[in-house]
Amino acid sequence: MERQSKYLIILLVALVICIGVFWFQFNNNVSTFIIVNETEVAENGSFSGMLMDAYSYGVANKTITYHKPGHDMGTIVDTTTDENGEFTIENAEYLPDAGDDNYYGNFTFAGDGKYVGCTYEGKVTVNPN
Repeated sequence: MERQSKYLIILLVALVICIGVFWFQFNNNVSTFIIVNETEVAENGSFSGMLMDAYSYGVANKTITYHKPGHDMGTIVDTTTDENGEFTIENAEYLPDAGDDNYYGNFTFAGDGKYVGCTYEGKVTVNPN
């Protein structure tokens, strides 16, 4: 076998290994994070956020749970990301007697077989009109 043929075989094997490693990393245990575009919203207003992966692509059709204003630490609600990984919370509720719990927060994606779960630690405060 010629010397050049040996080098070509070694390069092809290295290329196959590199492609395999990239494919595995891109399709398994991909880290995610949540971005929310507001820290305050007016009563009956809306705000949005996005679930993104480590490659800055939106993660589509995933469930996001969040804390909604209310008594006794509020209510946990689900929403689903659209085809771009975005979600919108509309008609923000302000409850005058909710005190310090008058916010939306703890936005959480539980993860799945491909994506690692994440939580947005911030909150969106609801201000009365």
